Amino acid sequence: MRIQAKKLLAAGAFAGLGIVGMSRTFLGTALPAVRAALNLSLFQVGSLPALLMLGFSVAVFIGGPLSDLLNKKRLLMLGLFLVGASLALFGFSFMFLVSLSIVVLMGIGGGLIESSSNPLLIRLFPGRETTIMNLHHFFFAAGSLVGPLVMGTLLSQEIPWRWGYVGFGALVVIIPVALAFSGQTIREKGQYLNLASVGQILSNRAFQVFSFLIFFSSGIQNGIAYWMVTFLKDVRGFAIAIASLSLSLFFICLALGRLSTSYLITRFNEVYYMIGLLCLLAVALWLAIIVEGHLVIVFFSICGLAHSGVLPISLGITGRIFSQNPGTPMGMLVTASGLGAAILPWFMSLIADLTTLKTGFMVFEIMALFCIVVLGANSKWLALSAKK
Repeated sequence: MRIQAKKLLAAGAFAGLGIVGMSRTFLGTALPAVRAALNLSLFQVGSLPALLMLGFSVAVFIGGPLSDLLNKKRLLMLGLFLVGASLALFGFSFMFLVSLSIVVLMGIGGGLIESSSNPLLIRLFPGRETTIMNLHHFFFAAGSLVGPLVMGTLLSQEIPWRWGYVGFGALVVIIPVALAFSGQTIREKGQYLNLASVGQILSNRAFQVFSFLIFFSSGIQNGIAYWMVTFLKDVRGFAIAIASLSLSLFFICLALGRLSTSYLITRFNEVYYMIGLLCLLAVALWLAIIVEGHLVIVFFSICGLAHSGVLPISLGITGRIFSQNPGTPMGMLVTASGLGAAILPWFMSLIADLTTLKTGFMVFEIMALFCIVVLGANSKWLALSAKK
């Protein structure tokens, strides 16, 4: 493949994941305004991100095997178009049930982007799996930090959140059109999927541990992303502009962490590095929940740094282990990520509705400690497997 074609495909993949990140934090920042506009309870408004991630999970579960069978660039383009269209439609929705349907569609589009772009980059950059996955997910973090800045600015200037969604959707639709005219693609190797190969993936110990970690880690990350603004506004009494800026700082640290991780994992064992990140997460999240004043922003930002490497490293090692057909196992791992991001924040919203939002955040702390125990118990075996 020509270098120029490789660059265009990589740029499309990076932009796609950035849009997925931005679309999620758009919703997280806008949740208080959406809740007020549609007159929703905490549990009802928590259903919006939950169903978005449910649609995402279904799409990556199906999209992983499809990316091993079909053209990855076309799947990427389809995902971008669905995300753009659903963003614009969400801005026009005035009914709760209609909004729920639209966010499912948004999640499906994001799932197709994720499930096609991950194996596409693994194919484009063989031998550099964990590095390219950290770089790829840096763009997710970069898009995620832009979302609160844009939506927070709109809300602080009393510009309707709906306008932001319509404008964002219109811009996203332009990208798949540009990719269609690029004329560049990647040649597939005639891969196929069978039940035996799926069984081998599911029975692989590393895959099982990584699935567990990603389920809980992604649930915590997305729970913070969706509920931090509401927590800072309702529990700590911050203005919406400060709360949305705090969410951007969370993703700035996530992005910087992924950039630094792409270098540090060449110096340290990947598994032990993940244990260190999870320990940092547990400490920072606990302090973010209990401290008063603006210092809480610092600890939530450190939570972003702590989340940086778990998902990309897990995806990179899995892509290395299953290098012949990376799309299927990576898609299944991201399915675990999507399910965690759908179920755990929704479960937290239920706990918060029954108790308080602060108590709900304590659920995430327990999950972080659980991840440390599981990874620590399997660390020696995984550390050896990661080197193979």
